Amino acid sequence: MQNSINPFNIRPANRVNNISEYYFSKKLKEIAELNARGLDIISLGIGGPDRPPHPETIETLCTESRKSDVHGYQPYIGLPELRRAFADWYNRWYNVTLDPQKEIQPLIGSKEGILHISLAFLNAGDGVLVPNPGYPTYSSVSRLAEAEIFTYDLDENNHWRPDFKQLESLPLDRIKLMWVNYPNMPTGAKASMELFTKLVDFGKRHNIIIVNDNPYSFILNDNPMSILAVPGSKDICIEMNSLSKSHNMSGWRIGMLASNPQFIEWILKVKSNIDSGMFRPLQMAATKALSCGQEWYDQLNEVYRNRRDIAEKIM
Repeated sequence: MQNSINPFNIRPANRVNNISEYYFSKKLKEIAELNARGLDIISLGIGGPDRPPHPETIETLCTESRKSDVHGYQPYIGLPELRRAFADWYNRWYNVTLDPQKEIQPLIGSKEGILHISLAFLNAGDGVLVPNPGYPTYSSVSRLAEAEIFTYDLDENNHWRPDFKQLESLPLDRIKLMWVNYPNMPTGAKASMELFTKLVDFGKRHNIIIVNDNPYSFILNDNPMSILAVPGSKDICIEMNSLSKSHNMSGWRIGMLASNPQFIEWILKVKSNIDSGMFRPLQMAATKALSCGQEWYDQLNEVYRNRRDIAEKIM
């Protein structure tokens, strides 16, 4: 008879001991338990839209899913239609020109892109600049990559922007990558072209990759901005974006990143060994969603403004 394995002799990899379960994963379980007990919890813990995508987006998903030849594996680089739609979206709303064949990589959610980027660029011991306060995944994925975290403070008195004097005092020769996130989570602070220009200059002077995580640019914001609008930014910058917040598609897991062709090639090497191409009907539906006009974003923000007013009164 085969001997059973004593679980007390098994240990996880060191990287597992350096992280905890994702904060919002634990909170969502707590909320589910409270709701199961009959409570009606209003969660303010995570940016999760509770409204559906555009009706034409849903109809496209349904129509495409009924086809018999769309259920197989899909290209890791995404459909040409989706890459072109992302390029058109960036041109229309951010005034940024992207080559859909070489400068765009669709993602199964931009959160996954944090892992792909980290594994593509960071060796064990490399330094990473992480904002405080900031999205917890920047830190946890950096630990999984066995990188060294250097936090930089965001101060309300400085409009929640990096203090470049503080940054210049760090051992920048050891730092390879910097995470920035504007519009910022959790502060809501918006960027400016002046800030983006400073970040690009900082990255180029110190040979540090600047990654702007940009999923909130349409939420209560009349002026969507991209760090890639700075001339020469593609040489040192990567920008991630997502349909989760802007198009009410958080559960659909559709995101993208954009940069220069060499960075895209390196990231694809990692991504193609971790996940797969998105379900084709999802990609076609995302293509439809990206064609939404100004009225879509106006309607969405009207709802959020009304809710914000009510929340402020309650608080």
